[in-house]
Amino acid sequence: MLAKVPTKRLDGKSSFVALTQYIASQAAALTHSEQIWDIEAVAQEMEHIASLNERVKDAVYHYVLSWPSGEDPTDQQAFDSVTATLTALNMRDHQWVAALHRNTGHVHTHVEVNRINPETLKSIYPKGDWLVLDQTCRKLELKYGWSHDRGPHSVEMGRNNTPRIARNQPDLNDDAKAARTTGARDFSSWNGRESFQEWVGKEPAQQLKRVVEKPGAKWQHVHDVLGTFNLEYRTKGSGAVVVDRDSPEKLHAKASHVGRFATLQRLEEHLGVFDSPQREPVRDRTNEQASTLEPKAKSYGNETERSASSAGQRQVCRETLYERYAATKARWESTQGRKYQAALQQQRAGEKTRFESLRKENRTARERIKASNTHKNKKVLYSVQAFLAATRREELRLDMKQERSDLRAQYNRDKPGPWQAWLAQQALAGDKAAIAVLRRRRYSQELERKVDGPHIEVGTIVGIDTPRTAILAALHWTTDRQGVNYIFNNVTVFRDEGRRVMFSDLGDEAVRAGLMLCREKWAGELEISGSECFKTKAAALARELGIRVVGQGLQAAHSPTEPARSQPKVESKQPALRLIEADIERLSSMYGKRLLSEEPSLGRQHTGKVVAAGQTTNGDGAVVIDIGRELAVMHTSSEAAVGLQRKLGVQIKALAATHEQSGEKLCWLFSSLERAVGLERDL
Repeated sequence: MLAKVPTKRLDGKSSFVALTQYIASQAAALTHSEQIWDIEAVAQEMEHIASLNERVKDAVYHYVLSWPSGEDPTDQQAFDSVTATLTALNMRDHQWVAALHRNTGHVHTHVEVNRINPETLKSIYPKGDWLVLDQTCRKLELKYGWSHDRGPHSVEMGRNNTPRIARNQPDLNDDAKAARTTGARDFSSWNGRESFQEWVGKEPAQQLKRVVEKPGAKWQHVHDVLGTFNLEYRTKGSGAVVVDRDSPEKLHAKASHVGRFATLQRLEEHLGVFDSPQREPVRDRTNEQASTLEPKAKSYGNETERSASSAGQRQVCRETLYERYAATKARWESTQGRKYQAALQQQRAGEKTRFESLRKENRTARERIKASNTHKNKKVLYSVQAFLAATRREELRLDMKQERSDLRAQYNRDKPGPWQAWLAQQALAGDKAAIAVLRRRRYSQELERKVDGPHIEVGTIVGIDTPRTAILAALHWTTDRQGVNYIFNNVTVFRDEGRRVMFSDLGDEAVRAGLMLCREKWAGELEISGSECFKTKAAALARELGIRVVGQGLQAAHSPTEPARSQPKVESKQPALRLIEADIERLSSMYGKRLLSEEPSLGRQHTGKVVAAGQTTNGDGAVVIDIGRELAVMHTSSEAAVGLQRKLGVQIKALAATHEQSGEKLCWLFSSLERAVGLERDL
């Protein structure tokens, strides 16, 4: 059993939302801490707590527990391991969610933790977390009788044959080599060849050690022996590195990768203070490493020399072409590029002025309505004014988008495009050097295609220009005493009733248009209620429009003494979906995911959220579950499907197994995931 803490993003912008979606998409089972109120709003709850500590820029903490191939821990054992490691890290009282994956050759669990304590709002950064996690893994292996993995700690037999956990001591032997970096290990795994770090620890290390151990050895002898391998010994910081003389930036290794005897400290103790090479080393090509960038050339007479000369000429030709490309691009940047930037700044200033003018007009109109002495319903007037303002804002946004596109096309007419596009243009103009470079590139691609197998074209995607018509322009409105009806094709698609907007149409354009009206009415937050399908679609469209939606999970997090603020409501009057075939196809279009028709096969299981459930046209039942990349359609009994209609939006697990009530027939069994401990409960 191993524990790994993945490398953090360098920009400090890890996301609870992205990580939660990643670990939950293929989860066979889920569990979370008691500090999480709603499994559907885990990421939002974590972000809410993290935002209360302004000093911490990145509150996401993530680690993985992995079991070796052949070991299959139960869900309970895996989640017990999670709580044990969280306790060892002093983070069990934090918000966390764990997802068990069984979709690879190694069972593993992803653990996502909020560094901010929800009660004290203090952050925690576990010191030496990889050591703490590794030691806890050894304890869990002893507890459950699992095999012992290699790590910083190992299990030894103490007195009376009692196992104990001990910290592994580093190998201080002169021939011992530093552990390879992750990049070197990945290179060997993907390419099937030894990395530069492995290679320098073999023949170069053996010859260097023989030279260093001779009486009267000097630093120049070190440089000479490494020079025969086209290597160079350089100091870096407080240590030293060994690099390839031709590609020092790509092929380099620490001196300890050659061997501990080759570190700067050891060699200075033996040879004195470091001394740079005094002469150019003699290069022996037979000792060089097979290049990790290109295959080594075969030698037949003088073919190697001619090939090297030809390759050098091709490289010079390519470099000359690229210098021409860089000069052309620099000339454009100094002339047309500056003009374009100045025009773009002027365009942005004009856009800001036009938006401000539109806001002033809207404020003036609302103040005029407020000050009027009319006996008409002012609520209706306010709604109509918000509708008109949203329409003008959308029209203005589309106009500005087109203006920017026209401006970019005007100034970018003579702009050199990317390197490959410029090269193709020069070849069309008859440039022989460009034609030769493209011909060699095409030949290389054909060789790669032969190795990888034939390419089969399965489809084409073509972009469609954005329509110039504003979304709201196609609607018209009528009023009554209670509110305003917004109508499209003689059908009311949504209705404004003052403190809430009621929807009767689930179409994308109808929901988007209604949300734009809500954005004009309430600049703050919105609360969405209604069917699960409507809430999912409205929340996604609200994110596109930059509208903040208050989640149900965060509302429950209010303290009893602090009442939640009353939010404007966006509701749906759409009746519950009946699962006829056309409805299932609409679900696929609505969620943007393909349908996966799943027949029960022994051992098959899925974990996901219930999207819809009901009867089909032939009287059978069907359940649709969002399992990540697809929507799984599972046919079951009518009674089971009707019972699951009350579980829309709930995380459940579907398992294909035999059941006594069905006469030992293979069928889908559904179970719900408990909130507190993550165990399953039969439905």
